[in-house]
Amino acid sequence: MSDSEHAPDGAGENGRAELEAPTILDRGRHRISRRDLDPDCLKVLYRLNTHGFTAYLVGGAVRDLLLGRRPADFDVGTNAHPNQIKKLFRNAFLIGRRFRLAHVRFQGGKIVEVSTFRRKPDEEELAAEREDEARREEEARRADEAGESPAPNEPVEPAEGEEAPEQGGPEPAAVSPAPDAAPAAPGRRPRARPPIKPIAYGTPREDAFRRDLTINALFYDIATYSIIDYVGGLADLDARLVRIIGDPDVSFAEDPVRIWRVVRHASRLGFAVEGRTLEAIPRHRDRLSACPGSRLYEELNKDIKSGAARAFFQSARLHGLLSRFLGDVGALYERSDDLAEKAAALLGVLDASISAGGSPPPEVMYGLLLWPWAEPLLAELHGDKPKVLYDAFRAARPAATVPKTLLLETVHTLVIVDHMVQALLDGQMRWALKERPRYPEASRLASVLVDGTFGTVDDPFSAIYESRFGARPRSGKRPHRYRRRKKKPPVPTPPPAG
Repeated sequence: MSDSEHAPDGAGENGRAELEAPTILDRGRHRISRRDLDPDCLKVLYRLNTHGFTAYLVGGAVRDLLLGRRPADFDVGTNAHPNQIKKLFRNAFLIGRRFRLAHVRFQGGKIVEVSTFRRKPDEEELAAEREDEARREEEARRADEAGESPAPNEPVEPAEGEEAPEQGGPEPAAVSPAPDAAPAAPGRRPRARPPIKPIAYGTPREDAFRRDLTINALFYDIATYSIIDYVGGLADLDARLVRIIGDPDVSFAEDPVRIWRVVRHASRLGFAVEGRTLEAIPRHRDRLSACPGSRLYEELNKDIKSGAARAFFQSARLHGLLSRFLGDVGALYERSDDLAEKAAALLGVLDASISAGGSPPPEVMYGLLLWPWAEPLLAELHGDKPKVLYDAFRAARPAATVPKTLLLETVHTLVIVDHMVQALLDGQMRWALKERPRYPEASRLASVLVDGTFGTVDDPFSAIYESRFGARPRSGKRPHRYRRRKKKPPVPTPPPAG
């Protein structure tokens, strides 16, 4: 499929014209079948259609199905309002405050995310979103300092005054109101919230142009079994290109995290980055450091757990992004080819484990990413190594805010691994380390460093040590030794007087 089929009237700001009418592929011209969709997602789509609403499968699921890949999740776009969705599904929970989403939950923890079609925000709405983002960042920072785990997407109560129409009724209203105060328990004053500016919903076309990449803005209509393309995503799939919707400079200035998404999808899919999009990345990559740290951590977490961490790491290094979210740690990886190759190899082992169905603990995954940086530091440190290593990472000024608890657990794991590596060099191990809480995780991490695998036994490091030195290590807990007390000499009784 050629570009001219999608853009007959000339090129726009991003090298492609905005389509006056969408490109529609009927059932006989694409490979997506209802059998490819998740059954629970089909339930959501059919129920929305049955009640007179427009409902599409949207986003990355359509892209992956067209490429013959299994989607990680299935998202639905509809013209139904969040409260209307909630009335249709008893298992739906609303999240968010300004732009609310419906999470329809099924057995096994499965979630189908349903969002209302939204138009691209104007300057006033963008400013309001930045204010909300800054407020969430401050709340996350305070929770991290207190050692708590914030829940950014807690379910919220539906807004008042929004009623579901009758079956086949009119379209939802253009603007959804939101409460100014949280509901309070009887006898208590309501908890004050900053006023929320209402957000305008949009049409499917407006929703497509609000998205980041052309290949992520495709819709699958379950009613007609057709693919709907407003932005030329089908042509980019054929050409294996990652392209920003609209002007890349404007898009990256509005949301620098889109740079991250461009690199992520190009590395995962093996696609090339479109020319204008590629040229804009160096001009705007410094903006990543100014993004909220919690948001950067969420993006980093996605890539580490994706099963394609190695490809993303190499692409991020190629585009000079590592230092933008890992600070001096990322800058070191960008300068040193040896350390970067070592980190990429360790992440490759992690990807193989996740692809095989494994789920390493978070401290192990982040330990693999940080070990090439931490290893030379640990060799020079003396005294309280966990504290010094923790402070060294903080001093590296990472833009991504790694939660304090996770960072501490990762640091303690790396310190134990350092003892294990030294023990394999000199044959002496402080087996009291087996009593530390992070020893099992450190054992698996050390197995990756030595054997290139996570190991299949409960304590892979002990197995490695025994095979190398021929002795099974003893437990770190010493048996209690009872000592016989010396009998005190009897106290002589004084003779009776007289």
